[in-house]
Amino acid sequence: MGGFVGEKQADDLFLIQIRLFRLAQNKWNLDEEKCSELFNRYKIYDYIETCYEFFHVQGDEANLADIENYLKNNGAEI
Repeated sequence: MGGFVGEKQADDLFLIQIRLFRLAQNKWNLDEEKCSELFNRYKIYDYIETCYEFFHVQGDEANLADIENYLKNNGAEI
């Protein structure tokens, strides 16, 4: 049963990462390549994984606002 929980969490994490990537792309008016560069440069996928317990119970808009704050605090211009 423990393996299932891990697999479910991994699936949930992947879906959260994809949804937030697409939301960011639309909100920040970035093409896929530019958004991917931003996510990779600032390790946003790792950040989402670190915040998983918080992000999976919160709405996508609140999660994206958190990511925007994270990026601004790390010197990114979006």
